[in-house]
Amino acid sequence: MSVIVPNHFASLPAKDRPDMWVQEAIFGHRFIEEQKPFMLVLEVLSVCSAVLRNGEIFDHGPVDENRGELITASVAKRGPIRYLLFEDTALDRIKKLPNCSDDERLLLLVEELNSGYKNRTKLDGQFNYLKDRFKGKFSAFAQAVEILRSMEIDALAKRRWSSRFMAPRGPHLLFSDIDTKFSSDRRFFGRGGEVAYLMLSRSNLSGRVAELVKAEFFTKNDPMDKLLALLEPDNDERTGDVPMGYLPLAHHQAYDRLAYDWISVLGLSGLPSSQKFEPLFRLSALNLVRYFMDRAAEVGGLTDSNRKIEPEPIILDVSGGAISDMRTRSIRQLQRVRETIDEAVEAFIQYILEAHPKWLNAKSHHDASIRFSLAVEAIEEAFLTSVLTKDKLSTCTPDACLSAFLKKATSRSRNNISTLIEPLGKNSGFISAKRGLGTWFDATDEFLEALVMANVDSEAITIDVFLALIFEKYRIVIGLNEATKAFSRRSFDPSSFEENAKILERRLTGLGYVKRLSDDCAFVSNPYAV
Repeated sequence: MSVIVPNHFASLPAKDRPDMWVQEAIFGHRFIEEQKPFMLVLEVLSVCSAVLRNGEIFDHGPVDENRGELITASVAKRGPIRYLLFEDTALDRIKKLPNCSDDERLLLLVEELNSGYKNRTKLDGQFNYLKDRFKGKFSAFAQAVEILRSMEIDALAKRRWSSRFMAPRGPHLLFSDIDTKFSSDRRFFGRGGEVAYLMLSRSNLSGRVAELVKAEFFTKNDPMDKLLALLEPDNDERTGDVPMGYLPLAHHQAYDRLAYDWISVLGLSGLPSSQKFEPLFRLSALNLVRYFMDRAAEVGGLTDSNRKIEPEPIILDVSGGAISDMRTRSIRQLQRVRETIDEAVEAFIQYILEAHPKWLNAKSHHDASIRFSLAVEAIEEAFLTSVLTKDKLSTCTPDACLSAFLKKATSRSRNNISTLIEPLGKNSGFISAKRGLGTWFDATDEFLEALVMANVDSEAITIDVFLALIFEKYRIVIGLNEATKAFSRRSFDPSSFEENAKILERRLTGLGYVKRLSDDCAFVSNPYAV
């Protein structure tokens, strides 16, 4: 596979540089636990918004080991509208004032908004535009703000007012993550969406994805988008352009899988545009997890009996934990998936060092202190790090240096894919955690619906075909046939998987996606694919 050299590393601000370049080289730069799945998709759309100002999305020319996409992106600051929607408390108070006309209330509100905003940003007079735009229309203005505030995503989360987001139903409703000084600090948009953008851009389906993304998210026909445009000042102040995240491989089958799911969901003519965002972020998270599993298998050398690369499967318990054997197996399998990430990290480090001249010298040199110095230099040069020097590691053998570094590389708190899988799955509906039972691959109704939306078109398919399809595509194991394929070299209880498949059918029937036409034939249909 063609690996792109990460030339952008040196141009990253110091606060944005990782403490080592290991998992970044395998999976990309970067993914953080604070970035929930819905934020991943919002960050993709944020990149799209920046690119569309001067070019075409997902169209950046061919890439190879010497050339990645030459993309920089800026962020619209949009301070006043963020403050009005997510931080101001004066509006509710002024609405209740007795014996005031609309004009008097509007003037009081503008004064309060200007004062509150200046206290936080040192910027004065930012809301004076409201005096002319809404003269005599305070009640209508207040109602508009109330409606728009109801469109906030994850409204109960305790995040700063500059990192709150709206349902993305048009370009004015797209908010990027930014700090309260209006610079991009990557607190919640950690670049995972940038990596997903690059995946879509490098897919063989990028052109169709671009058409659908523009049609669904960047037209100005939605009433809520028009409403927000009325409230916002005529100002397009933006942050400076910064380089995009890093995706190591020029081509990978995971890119096409992700693009296919985006096309499938966004192309559902029977599903209202306002309802497409939720299945999109659930499927995007699933595709990222499958990509991580693929890369772990490729780098760690996981193969089947024919020496073909074979990622670990996902045992998806759809019983809610009621089938104890399924739950236990799924708990173990989630742990196994995480272990493969750590194994890939270790394999990658050892592979790189085996070709490093200083490491080879360190292994053969007769002087212990020189062996130690060469080993530290080799590790820190190879992985763009200084963690061993900072830790003031005592003189030891090269193998001891390697062990210390391996521990650091697999226990990182940032960009650690092994620990990222759990929050990604929990926030997308395919991992559950229950006190006293454990954490395992589970499925919410919303996640099951997303699977149907992305994998069943206007022609209904049998439930057996559906189970085979999601196994082939995502490595999801629910029923017996797929368990037999996935665990040909392991023993298991077939009755657990048979019961799991029956429960899936009952759940999809209750959701309106399955009809049984006879004792032997149940069909999965997608009512939105018309």
